[in-house]
Amino acid sequence: MSRVKKLKLRTDYRYDFHLIGIISKSKEYTVSWAVNQALGIVLKKESDLEIEMKNQGVIRVSNYQFEDDLLRYALLSNVLIPGPTGTQKLLVPSLGTFDYLLKIEEFEEASDLSTVFTQLRNAAKIDSLVKLDVNKIKEKESFLF
Repeated sequence: MSRVKKLKLRTDYRYDFHLIGIISKSKEYTVSWAVNQALGIVLKKESDLEIEMKNQGVIRVSNYQFEDDLLRYALLSNVLIPGPTGTQKLLVPSLGTFDYLLKIEEFEEASDLSTVFTQLRNAAKIDSLVKLDVNKIKEKESFLF
């Protein structure tokens, strides 16, 4: 009987983006509109993200995105789109207190996160928000797309 040698690929992903947790009981299109008004951007509804998770199969996440030459914003619903069983799950269970997650990727050091945070704090339809440390999130691989 011959043994097949298994190779494991280990890679370190770079989590070089900012993440803001948003609490809001408003619908996602309303939160998107509020973020657009606060930041002067145009988040647009994109096709649902389909992410293959190790123990959950494929999950679907509703998202809005905006990108220019310097930045990319992605407003993600933390509540997954219900599957065939109809059960609702969270994209990032350890961040269950947040309804939405705003991922901000910089292509250059172009933005001041403090200014963005202040602008969002004053936005209508956003009840509360928190700057999150991506490196302390257990399920940070959920943001690799």
